[in-house]
Amino acid sequence: MFNGNKLVVILPVLLMIFLFAGGSYYINQTEVVNNEELDEKINWETTLLQTEDSSVLEATWNWSVTPSDGMAGEDYIGVTFIDEKGEALPAELMDDYQLTLKVEGEDITEGGEAANNGIIFSFPNEIEENKTLGDKGSLRVETTSASNPVRAVISYLHTWEDHGGLQSKDARFFNREFAGKGDKDESFFWVSERFVDLEEKGSSNG
Repeated sequence: MFNGNKLVVILPVLLMIFLFAGGSYYINQTEVVNNEELDEKINWETTLLQTEDSSVLEATWNWSVTPSDGMAGEDYIGVTFIDEKGEALPAELMDDYQLTLKVEGEDITEGGEAANNGIIFSFPNEIEENKTLGDKGSLRVETTSASNPVRAVISYLHTWEDHGGLQSKDARFFNREFAGKGDKDESFFWVSERFVDLEEKGSSNG
């Protein structure tokens, strides 16, 4: 009888220890990153294919985590096509371009803006009514048949503070000027690039 009572006491204690340990393990395994570290947690799928009529770049991105310091900014994606000489193709050779944001089954289409060395898309990254905007989407850029690019460069400029907008028109964001921000203020953004070779499928997460 004594052994049975002891078992009744010990089992709940063991269960509580197990639940506590399991909960602690789960919390420790949950990734927490801030906006400065976010680039390492963005998954990309990319393809650049050539047909008889054109060359087409298609890409999708998806943040695997939501930054711990929130979403509050404007993001920019630039697309540049490179020829076999290593030169950027002019934007007028790009026939069709479109970016689509994915928001809980809904598609929001954004147009792009031509720059000297490619196309620039801009879109918000924010949380509105518990819905995240800008953390996942896709893009498609098509060139004329005469362009013959051998590589595409996807440049991603991520910001996490409100600002007056990107004023510079460089699709690779080597030059970047923001309204309302100082020229040397780099505390609120980062730029990363991904290279996609012709007829080569690739994926990366930072």
